[in-house]
Amino acid sequence: MEGILTTDNLLQLLMAFLGSAGFAVMFHLRRRFLLIASLGGLLSWLVYLLCVPVLSGGFFPALAASAFGAFYAEILARIKKAPSTLFFLVSMIPLIPGRTLYYSMSSAVDADLAMSSLYGLQTFQCALGIGAGMSVAWAICDLSRKVQLFRSGGRDLQNDRS
Repeated sequence: MEGILTTDNLLQLLMAFLGSAGFAVMFHLRRRFLLIASLGGLLSWLVYLLCVPVLSGGFFPALAASAFGAFYAEILARIKKAPSTLFFLVSMIPLIPGRTLYYSMSSAVDADLAMSSLYGLQTFQCALGIGAGMSVAWAICDLSRKVQLFRSGGRDLQNDRS
């Protein structure tokens, strides 16, 4: 755990929180959700940082962090009785692969196609990991809702549509 608590990583976590908060404000998120939604960005980035040394490449850390963010959003949505999208979008902001996308485009403009394709592949892997993580998490959440509905005998059919 000592390796994760470096000054650089703590600064990254602070920036993940502040960046998420900035987007939450830009998305006009209600003040009562601002702190917990921004905390989701910090926690998603923490999961990413914890997974990078253990899981190879950009796909699996992004998948784990994205799945965590989706579960976090679903749990908060149930607790706060609000749409999970509010929390999910803010939680995913730190995971967006902006650096590799920028370097890919910059290399392409400089006619360095080898570096452009390398950065493009890293961008694609991270984006695919984010998509796969949220898909897995939402499939599990949807399955749990359907199991809950089945156990209740369909009494909550109207409430499940929300």
